[in-house]
Amino acid sequence: MTCPNCRESAKFVDYRQTTLTSLFGEVIYERVYYHCSICHTGHFPMDHELGVKTRKTKAATEVMTLSGTLAPFQQSAKRLLKRLTGLRVSGSTIRRVAESVGQDVADKRARGETIGPETPWNWHVDAHGEKVAYVSLDATGVPQQGEHQEKQEAKMPYEAGVFNPLFDRDKKSHRLKEAGYVSGLLSLSEIGRQLRRECLAVGLDRADKVIALTDGGNGLPECLLDAVAGLGTDLAYVLDFFHAADHAVEFAKVVHPQDETARTQQADAWCHTLKHEGGKALLRELERWDLSERAAPLVEAHRKFTGYLRNNQDRM
Repeated sequence: MTCPNCRESAKFVDYRQTTLTSLFGEVIYERVYYHCSICHTGHFPMDHELGVKTRKTKAATEVMTLSGTLAPFQQSAKRLLKRLTGLRVSGSTIRRVAESVGQDVADKRARGETIGPETPWNWHVDAHGEKVAYVSLDATGVPQQGEHQEKQEAKMPYEAGVFNPLFDRDKKSHRLKEAGYVSGLLSLSEIGRQLRRECLAVGLDRADKVIALTDGGNGLPECLLDAVAGLGTDLAYVLDFFHAADHAVEFAKVVHPQDETARTQQADAWCHTLKHEGGKALLRELERWDLSERAAPLVEAHRKFTGYLRNNQDRM
């Protein structure tokens, strides 16, 4: 075989056994061992081909990583992983595996590689016969824990994605046919660059229209614009409805602080207007309010909500 380090010829030595952790427990695994006399390194090419790292199968590595992202490492080891798979590993093992996978992803990103295969997607065709692609960008809070298990301030990584929905109009079913995601504690410009690579890999430039989904966060629309610039002939921004609905619910709490029934009815009415008539219609309704004798907290909440609607009305 050719040595992956120095590209010289590595010679066959023998077959060597090791014990692997798999989803079925521990297994004995025998594979070919090669040694390069030029750079003095040994290689197990079958390990690379099967995705074997740190004596764990690819499937075992995947479930340990997933469990480590869903719950604290110790809790994942004692409850989640044990109950779902029967595997018995320590919390420190799950941590090492998750960090190793994270480092692999970071290394790929640093080299400009994509996570998924570079294969153009068959984009969904809408009622007008146009091929439509979707991209999204958001930020989410991730709780943090200190070295001694004390609480720390949560961090806000960005999550960006490109996806191709699969619509079944007869069953009114909306599912994702294909999806690719990037995320991390990165700057907006960096997450935008990484999203652009994923968009190029799946052939977003072959779509006739690109729908960009974001909430009202500062700088998010501009980031998506940079990510898909030159890749689509038509770009349309759409505000995340649930984000707008949350603002309507919060304002209803100020308008009806003591009456839960009235608060719910008011929020539902505003959400109905948002969904069926758009943000401009709701903005016109709220701008007609007479606030001359209203309490200061309500006036301030009204100012913030109408400002939000005004800033995002073209995306509703």
